[in-house]
This record gives sequence, C-alpha cells and structure tokens, in this order.
Amino acid sequence: MKNSRWTLLLVLPIMLLAFQATAGDFKDLPGYIDLDWIEIPDDAEEIKDIDLGTVLLGVAADAEEAGDSDLAQALSMIKSIRVKAFSAKGIDPDRIDKMIKKVQNQLKKDQWERLVYVKDKDETLTVSTKYEDGDMVGLMVVAFEDGDEVAFVNVVGNLDLAILLRLGLGFDKLDLDELLGNLEISEED
Repeated sequence: MKNSRWTLLLVLPIMLLAFQATAGDFKDLPGYIDLDWIEIPDDAEEIKDIDLGTVLLGVAADAEEAGDSDLAQALSMIKSIRVKAFSAKGIDPDRIDKMIKKVQNQLKKDQWERLVYVKDKDETLTVSTKYEDGDMVGLMVVAFEDGDEVAFVNVVGNLDLAILLRLGLGFDKLDLDELLGNLEISEED
C-alpha cells in the first residue's frame, strides 16, 4: 500500500490490542484462520511476521488503572493475533494470488462474512468477520497492492467492532514513534 499506510492503519491498532491475549489453545477457536502455511519469500524486502498468542498478561489491568477503559475493554477481548505481511516487489504475482485465493476459499468454506471489499486499481482490501451465536469471534484482513505489499491479519476473540474501530481511530491521532517507543520489552521479561 502507499508507504504501507493501509497495513499500518489496520495492523497497529489490532496489534496493540493483542498484547492482552489470554492463555489457552486459541487455534481451536472458531475465529482462528491458520496462516502458518504462508511462506514469506526469502527475497521480500520488508517482512512483518507477528504471532501473539499469549503475551503481556496484565496489560488490560494496567490500562484500566491508567484510566483508559476503552483500551482495557478492547485488550480483554483479544485471544490471538497473527500477522503475515511482506513486500510484493519482485515476487511472482501468481504466487501471491494463490495465497490470497487460498485464504479467501477458507473464509468462504467456514462461512465468514465479508464486511469490507475495496478495489482501487492495483490495490485490494477485504475485511471479513466470523460470528458464532450472534457474537463476533474473528476478524480477517487481507490487503494487497500489486508490486508493493501483501498482508494477512487474523484476530481471534470475543470482539466488539465498535470498540476496535473507536480505539483504532484514536491511534491515528497519536505520535506513532512515541507510541512504539513505549512498547519496549526487555530481554529479561
């Protein structure tokens, strides 16, 4: 996407929320989509391979204590997040197309609902949701721009889209470098 803008705007808020992932086997949850089979090309110039299943427990409590109840509520919803993204420059477009089609076929087979579909020239974005008993349990984002970047993002949990969007829009107003600087993790943890 243009300077990875779409990916950053979609992935960062969700990634920050995922730091409260709870323990357990999230791979059995209905909102989980296996992305481990996606082989990121060795020659990709940029790579984002993030797998947050059970990290930084207690962040929601810290957010609540700091007075950010929206953040605390959003953090408590997330069970897992998986991001596979890489630059598509110089990568065989047929290879990327096969990856995208495989994910789309899985979503269709598992009866996910497509919430957003945007196609603008060589750029495509889809956001799909999975519901169980009326509750959103999964969110899947597939973003691709020919010759630029491809991204797959799967979020699993008891999700409230309104809270995720409200929180995500709030991140747009923050200084990104400052926000990322506050996420330092020491090697002793």
